[in-house]
Amino acid sequence: MRLVARTARTVAAVTTKNNRRRLWIPTTALASGCFLLSPSSSVAVAFQQEGISVCRSPYTTVPASSALDSTKNNMADNTEEKNEKLQFVDIGANLLDDRFTKGIYHDKFRHEPDLDDVLARAAAGGVRHIVLTAGTLEESARAVQYVRQLRQQPQQQDASNGVGIHFSCTVGVHPTRCQQEFVDHADGKSDDEILHRLLEIAQDGMTDGCVAAIGEIGLDYDRLQFAPKDTQVKYFQRQLEVLVKTTKLPMFLHNRNVGTDLYDILKDHSDCWQGQGGVVHSFDDSLELAHKFMDELGLYIGLNGCSLKTQDNLQVVQALPLDKLLLETDCPYCEIKRTHAGFSHITTTFESKAEKKFVSGVMVKGRCEPCQIVQVAQVIAGVKGISVRQVADQCYQTSLALYGWKE
Repeated sequence: MRLVARTARTVAAVTTKNNRRRLWIPTTALASGCFLLSPSSSVAVAFQQEGISVCRSPYTTVPASSALDSTKNNMADNTEEKNEKLQFVDIGANLLDDRFTKGIYHDKFRHEPDLDDVLARAAAGGVRHIVLTAGTLEESARAVQYVRQLRQQPQQQDASNGVGIHFSCTVGVHPTRCQQEFVDHADGKSDDEILHRLLEIAQDGMTDGCVAAIGEIGLDYDRLQFAPKDTQVKYFQRQLEVLVKTTKLPMFLHNRNVGTDLYDILKDHSDCWQGQGGVVHSFDDSLELAHKFMDELGLYIGLNGCSLKTQDNLQVVQALPLDKLLLETDCPYCEIKRTHAGFSHITTTFESKAEKKFVSGVMVKGRCEPCQIVQVAQVIAGVKGISVRQVADQCYQTSLALYGWKE
């Protein structure tokens, strides 16, 4: 018997009927007839062979000393990663959310705002760039203002090397907010006036580099109760024509259960964005659709915890080319939970307490933060059988290239 998963929290036993040999592997690493043996190992064992059965193991953790020889290279990578900081760009963070700025959860006040602590943890975790995500007219204006405030304040720095965080934001209307922003007109403005105001905000933010992308724009058919399909389609197209085409900024795109509609509209309106590109964020759709976005439109794929929930998700991620991927947290949403298929690949954990038992300096349970982007990288590394450093370095450079940033 040999133990092969250094950090797996749940393991299974594969037993051959003939000689009773056993291999211990993560239960959650089952995918398409293959076990991914370690959170960062490329070793896999096919189990379709005749005479092999699968049963649950009584073991819940596996000590590092019992790892297979084939994981030694990855162990060396992990040591290197600790000695030399990984660097990350969080391309999508909802830092304007009340949970960060007001300490309010579901309309109830729980604690004083702790965004300074959140950003300090991000800096300590190697996050070098954060793009604040906006989804309404008001959020877009506030995002630009807030980014400017953050840039003027003493930077949140990693105490080990003094490196701070570079902040920027998006400008645009989220598909589920199109009804309230463009149709209901609570303030009496026309949709043309709202689009013009969004354009003014974006152009103002471009003067000092505060605005990095137009977004979050796109389609979401899972939540049609907030904005009907025809409204979403109409104002996605209008934002492409008015905001994207005029500013020539990259797109930060939302695609949720819409088939090929987003792809089709982007293809039909390629004159609005060709040459500036963009990213389909929080991607959790099929490999076929991902290739349409990447190969035919030249877009990137953004991955966060919501992209890593199921074995089907992990199979898609495993097949995606690393140089087409960007990392994000979509915080405070999309935390990688214990019930998610990708959780077994996580090797970095954080102390947290419920918001009702808030302790200053400690993370809030269930509220995702930018520092947790390392966990996204670890899952991607695990399913691809490469080091976390490879994932972090490639995604970092790809992000810089998309947004036109320099080191």
